[in-house]
Amino acid sequence: MPSDARLEIKNGDVKSTGTMEGDISIGDAKSSYFRADSVHYVNSRLALQVMGTQGEAEKSTVIAASLRPQTPSGSYKLGGNEINDLSYSPPRGDLLWTVTGGGINITFDEDGKRAHGTLQIFGKHLQQTLEVLVSFDVRN
Repeated sequence: MPSDARLEIKNGDVKSTGTMEGDISIGDAKSSYFRADSVHYVNSRLALQVMGTQGEAEKSTVIAASLRPQTPSGSYKLGGNEINDLSYSPPRGDLLWTVTGGGINITFDEDGKRAHGTLQIFGKHLQQTLEVLVSFDVRN
């Protein structure tokens, strides 16, 4: 795993760089540090997405937010018109979590090629709770 988590991924003509890191807490007992191995940022008229992936392929943890295209800088909660989806995907074989809440605080630069802020996700599986809090700074 790279020490600064500044990898690049390519999706067509989009090339994203940056960081996403923070904590994943399960209940009161278990907390782990998340540092993305790769980040992905799309800000087009069709999609607005920030995503970080830790680990390789099937063993990866993915944290992502999808917002309505053309959403301006601001703070948004799940359930509002701006957020299409917040997701936390653990490695295969781990518990599957139902996202119950969360939000994003996001700031874009003037040309929309850079976004930074924080992302929070709350989840539940039976009686266990999940909280994800990560900061991100991504660009194309």
